[in-house]
Amino acid sequence: MSSNLGHSSPPLYTMDSGGGHTQPHRYYHQQMLGQGNPPLVPCWTFPPARAEMKRRRWGTMSTGMTWVLTLILLLVFAALGLGAYQILRLQTEVERLTQEMPAQIESIAPQKQVGMLPAELNKLTQKTAAHVIGCADQRKSPGTLKWEATHGEVFTNGIKYSNGGLQVNETGLYFVYSRVEFLARTCKPTDSLTHMVFVFRNGRNQTIMEDHKEGFCMSGGKQVWMTGSHLSSLQHLKQSDWLYVNVSHPLLLSKNWNYNYFGLFKIH
Repeated sequence: MSSNLGHSSPPLYTMDSGGGHTQPHRYYHQQMLGQGNPPLVPCWTFPPARAEMKRRRWGTMSTGMTWVLTLILLLVFAALGLGAYQILRLQTEVERLTQEMPAQIESIAPQKQVGMLPAELNKLTQKTAAHVIGCADQRKSPGTLKWEATHGEVFTNGIKYSNGGLQVNETGLYFVYSRVEFLARTCKPTDSLTHMVFVFRNGRNQTIMEDHKEGFCMSGGKQVWMTGSHLSSLQHLKQSDWLYVNVSHPLLLSKNWNYNYFGLFKIH
């Protein structure tokens, strides 16, 4: 029996300094003294670790870009779908309104009047008001003016006129107004003119508006002088109140009827 018999050693690998790749070399120990180097045995090679990491990184980035593009496309399609839905909804609304408009127009068309006659309805809708104009002859007026209430641009709706006065038929808030115009050829610097509106209530007179004028002409003048006075205010009047206009010089009033007037109308 020989004592120099041995077992084979495991393979060993060495690094090639030229290319950086591993080159496996398998060595076997000498089983017997004097035996030569064993031959190299080839084995499988693997790619470098750095190249593998780059490949994986590019693969991950490609996957992420694919997802981003997919989401963008989904958003675009969603926006297009929403726009189409809104357009369809507007078309439906327009069709509905087009169908409803004839019915609404027909509903607001004039209907046959049932109930009061037009004359009665017009009488109810007329507001309580009166407007009278100046009378040419004021010689019979001691100061309280008379007015024309039947001819010309005059009216008395719900108001009674009698002997220069306007009588209120219902309590309420009224706007009362009066205007007069004086003119003459001669005057004195000390002359004065008074224009007032008063109400006759419960047997006594109460002044509600008044205007007083002085120094309206120059002595020795050859031209006709003229001056006017206007009064207006809101007054709370009671039923059966009488309103009158009084002036200090009724004979100096202008003969033009439209320059002198008196009236009122109910507000509330």
